[in-house]
Amino acid sequence: MDIIKLPSREYCEQLFIQYKVPHNIKIHCYKVNQIAVFLAKKLSEAGQDIDIDLVDRLSLLHDLMKAVALKRLDKNPVFKSDPTDEEIVMRKQLKQKYLNKHETQITSSLVRKDYPAFADSIEQEGNSAIFTSKKRLEEQIVHYADWRVFVDDIIPLQQRIDDLFKRYNEKIMARGLEIWKKRVADELAVEKQIFNKLAIKPEDLKRILK
Repeated sequence: MDIIKLPSREYCEQLFIQYKVPHNIKIHCYKVNQIAVFLAKKLSEAGQDIDIDLVDRLSLLHDLMKAVALKRLDKNPVFKSDPTDEEIVMRKQLKQKYLNKHETQITSSLVRKDYPAFADSIEQEGNSAIFTSKKRLEEQIVHYADWRVFVDDIIPLQQRIDDLFKRYNEKIMARGLEIWKKRVADELAVEKQIFNKLAIKPEDLKRILK
């Protein structure tokens, strides 16, 4: 296993404060972090060679700059969004600075100077052009945990798939329905691969982590 130089957890948490990350995005990141670290530890106990610290930092920052990539940042009860004036101003500044950049590209640019390999992993995990099964195990775990969380609620993977298909239907259809079907099959295969090594089932996560 390649050892990647990582920032401290305190460093990562400070980024949320420094860049005034909206509350709903922050609670999403922390819930994904909880799931990802839990699964990483369980896989480690089951004999898997896995960098738990990488999973921890990667999952914590996976959506750090999500607000910058959104079309709007406004009050929305469904997504528990209620941005402050400071958060709106910060988003505007970042959006101008990182025009047309994917959120993971923005985050990776913030840490690349001191943590280049970690920056690469941030981009790799968020790269939708690469099927999840082709990513390193730590990135697979973070991606899977992200797909299991709607805001800060743990939901079944299929429910998340259906939600994403509905919300991003235009983009999905533009890329091709067959590509989406292959991607869904890959996501389900990754879930199966993870839990085949564990003594718990996917549907157990919400109860265990409640």
